[in-house]
Amino acid sequence: MKLVRSLGLPLLIFTAIVVQRTAVGQATIDGVHPDFVLLMVAAIGVTRGRETGALTGFFAGLVVDSFVTTPFGLSALVYAVAGYLAGEIELFSDAKPATLRILLVGGASLAGEALLSVVLFLLGLGDPFKSRSLEEVVVVAGVNLVLAPVGLVLARLVFGPGPSLVSERR
Repeated sequence: MKLVRSLGLPLLIFTAIVVQRTAVGQATIDGVHPDFVLLMVAAIGVTRGRETGALTGFFAGLVVDSFVTTPFGLSALVYAVAGYLAGEIELFSDAKPATLRILLVGGASLAGEALLSVVLFLLGLGDPFKSRSLEEVVVVAGVNLVLAPVGLVLARLVFGPGPSLVSERR
């Protein structure tokens, strides 16, 4: 069972990357591509906590960076921050309502996409104040908010119903 769980996380991220890079991920909403990897990183952060979310985001971002034309490491930074922010659910009580988890996935996606726009601006590669950047942030966050239940179920299937890694150490 441990082998299945240890292979489940890389398989889940690999599947999200493949879906994002193939025909499904090439579909657009108002010219904006959804970000399924960001969805899965946020769902894993909500399911397993800040540390697992940040580490998953960092390594998933490194893989994504090999496919995009932005500076190498940018996606790793953005996904790590989004996974960490999604894992902030640990600060709430043990009873985590499903609505809160779904909202955190959407909020972490919003923060991740906004951070990407700001960092691209700081590097001189974009302008976050253009309406196009705002559209990208809103569409990606909205799609991830709608798909959050699916992402959370997939993350729960990989990790099981057990406690997060942080609470196991305490």
